[in-house]
Amino acid sequence: MPQQPFSSLENRLPEPFQAKGSDSERALRNFCYVVGSVNDSALSVWAELWQQLHPCVTTNGLVTPQMEQGFKPSCGWAEFLEKFWLLKHYLDYIHNYCQRGA
Repeated sequence: MPQQPFSSLENRLPEPFQAKGSDSERALRNFCYVVGSVNDSALSVWAELWQQLHPCVTTNGLVTPQMEQGFKPSCGWAEFLEKFWLLKHYLDYIHNYCQRGA
């Protein structure tokens, strides 16, 4: 029984599914997809945090007297602080991922 020569998965895929461009272009595109996805998640968390803070800040960025009396997030302190840690996690991941790629 004759042996088939090894063929990469990419070469066995139908043409519409084959990656286009060089390996470096593909790696850069994948890098951008990963960073973009994590960045979208970070921006989503930031929007949730801003939604909690926004009512206590004027359009000029000044803190309202209500905030000076004490801020209490409507979602509760535990969830509010968890979102800060999640945002830090996303930013750390992007930073480390970019440092590895450099």
